[in-house]
Amino acid sequence: MDVTEIVQLYRRDPPSSWEYKDTSRGEEDFRRTVFPEWADQRLVIKIACNDFTSPRRVQIWQKTAAAYSAMGYYCPQIIAGKNGNLAETVEYEGRACVVYAEERSRFQTADQLGERVILQNGRYIYHDDALRFLCEVGSAGLDFGEFPSGLCILERFCPSDPCDEIMECALEFKGVIEEQLPQFTQRFQRIWSRFLANRGVLEQLYSQLPVSVFQADLNPGNILLDADMRFAGVLDFNLSGRDTALNVLFRELWINFDEDIFDKRENNMYYVEQNSEKALQSFLENLLLIKDSYHFTQAEKKAAPLLYRYLRPFWWRPLHALKRDQNDPAKVGKILDWIENEQTRSIDFEGIMEARS
Repeated sequence: MDVTEIVQLYRRDPPSSWEYKDTSRGEEDFRRTVFPEWADQRLVIKIACNDFTSPRRVQIWQKTAAAYSAMGYYCPQIIAGKNGNLAETVEYEGRACVVYAEERSRFQTADQLGERVILQNGRYIYHDDALRFLCEVGSAGLDFGEFPSGLCILERFCPSDPCDEIMECALEFKGVIEEQLPQFTQRFQRIWSRFLANRGVLEQLYSQLPVSVFQADLNPGNILLDADMRFAGVLDFNLSGRDTALNVLFRELWINFDEDIFDKRENNMYYVEQNSEKALQSFLENLLLIKDSYHFTQAEKKAAPLLYRYLRPFWWRPLHALKRDQNDPAKVGKILDWIENEQTRSIDFEGIMEARS
């Protein structure tokens, strides 16, 4: 099947114009996007061959977009083809691909508007509203998500993943130390033992935490802003799925944490203590901001320090810093200092997360 035939799955009459983009992310994540336009309709048709796009997942994405729209947030809706199916499996460029289509957004993304517009005093203008949106989704307890989100922990997002993203980063970090930096092996073993012990306790509590269905990819390219630069909604549900509200909120509470740190691209918080503390302060301020919008359960308060110690030390940023600076033993030592500090940091999560009376 060629592009013309794929477009005809939705309309018989040819579009007045169309664009075509290769949006693949490696050989195992094949993606093409077609943007056909008619006088009365504009679509985004997606063609994908990977192990996290399937007709069933497309149905879940459609339900998620519809649920968010019912909450008052704008989401381009996934639409059925002429035969009534939300997704089709077709042969395209020698691959068995899933094809689905959604409305073209009537709003611009934050990314399209550019940082000069969306940043004010080092803070995204949509920041607070985006967090409140997550709180509303978490409070809704949407229960139709049979697949995990792309942010999931303690399970795999898709069959090709060996483990969750945090564990994957931690294992890669461990490999760099053992293969390239043997002088740090003994010290890292202490860090690794602490990491696994914390993970074991977190596993025992994690199934007790409230869940919902989250979009799970709130980057500027997926956040929609209205004409007044206010948060309007989201698009792109490729990573959406079931997740604990606590995990998603903790990930997104780091929004903007380093936007006003000099030379943020170097992630120099590992080497400058005041920058690390500033990042933590931003995280805690965001936590205070949302606690009136989301009621934390006792199970979430109990799990919070364990989740923090699982997420924070081994998310992708420390790994990138290690790979960048592995030839500088002094910097490697500081990165390990930072990790150990985060693993043992004491934060009164229960007090912070307690709702105001």
